[in-house]
Amino acid sequence: MPAVKPDELKEIFNLYDEELDGKIDGTQIGDVVRAAGLKPTNTMVAKASGKEYKKKGEKRLTFEEFLPIYEQLAKEKEQGTFADFLEGLKVFDKEECGKIMAAELRHVLLGIGERLSKDQVDEIMKGTEDGEGMVNYEAFIRKVLAGPFPDRE
Repeated sequence: MPAVKPDELKEIFNLYDEELDGKIDGTQIGDVVRAAGLKPTNTMVAKASGKEYKKKGEKRLTFEEFLPIYEQLAKEKEQGTFADFLEGLKVFDKEECGKIMAAELRHVLLGIGERLSKDQVDEIMKGTEDGEGMVNYEAFIRKVLAGPFPDRE
């Protein structure tokens, strides 16, 4: 079931139409579906689109071409729960104090699983590190799961 109504989805799609030609760049598919409230991995986006677009300008999609990709991603099972992520990060909590080293978390995000870029890691870690270089991982997980627009419904 789609996270947003079709007219709202079209509006979100149009926000990413930088050339004002009724199309988005193939590299923006993930951004648009995430702005619409879905949380797919990059691998899920590539699978639903039939291809991973790495270069801007490689392919532009109309809303009609984008809609089936969005609908496919809307049907996908949610990726990971709070408990799953908590269990994964507890491994790094050597003192069992609810905190892990920020450098270690950064290393995990950059090098394990679906790797993030340095800029992506900087963005999601912004404001999470305390004065001792530690991160409260429960708060971090909540922040990440809330997505880029935590105040939105």
